[in-house]
Amino acid sequence: MLLTGWLWCLAGGVLAGTLAGMLGIGGGLIIVPLLIYLLPILGVDPQLVVQMAVATSLATIVMTTLSSARSHLRHGQVSFFWVRRLIPGLMVGAVFGAWLATQLKPEWLQRIFAIVLMGLSIRMLIPQRSGEPLTDVSKRLMGLISAGMGTLSALVGIGGGSLTVPLLQRLHVPIRQAIAVSSVGSLSIGLSAAIAFIVLGQQLENNSGLFGYVHFEAWLAISISSVLFAPIGASLAQKIPVKHLQRFFAAFLVIIAIKLVIG
Repeated sequence: MLLTGWLWCLAGGVLAGTLAGMLGIGGGLIIVPLLIYLLPILGVDPQLVVQMAVATSLATIVMTTLSSARSHLRHGQVSFFWVRRLIPGLMVGAVFGAWLATQLKPEWLQRIFAIVLMGLSIRMLIPQRSGEPLTDVSKRLMGLISAGMGTLSALVGIGGGSLTVPLLQRLHVPIRQAIAVSSVGSLSIGLSAAIAFIVLGQQLENNSGLFGYVHFEAWLAISISSVLFAPIGASLAQKIPVKHLQRFFAAFLVIIAIKLVIG
């Protein structure tokens, strides 16, 4: 890989890792656009660029969120009650979403996703009702919702924090716990989808520098810097006032939505 390509991937990993630790996201909304720009320069077939950008992003999410999830665990913010409710559905949905990404063009889904994110960002700015977390939610309903979130996340190459955090906030889970659980969820999505993309991409011809649909060199460069900076983001999440964290996350969702609309 060219030196400039390495430098861009390292810089993208720094930003993705910091955001992963601070907001419980996987950083894919930074990595996917970066890779769509870089992969053609690295010699990837234009017809495979988007699929490989999504797959490589999800593979980097595994490393990024592994680091941030460990940091949140050390801070004691991971609620295993919600981990058990969400993770199975997220993993099943991620595998299905990876398969869909190799079969369909995702542009129309991105537009729908953008509308959903815009609505979620507005919802986060509305004061939440106080009270204890709603722990009596149907397991089947949570399974269906989490499977849908996993599918959408794998289709666009993100860890799912932009969906998981608002969902948990709606269930009265404190924002820091929601971010911590989202980190574990993003790790599950990234791992499941990356394995699926690797298996599905075994039939690709001219597989030099690739691991299925994953571009190995780009994955390595992004992972190195993102893993180093994810704990920094997790530490910031413990220090920033809750209201500021909510507003920052809402603004982040608006940026995501705009990006998905304009492509």
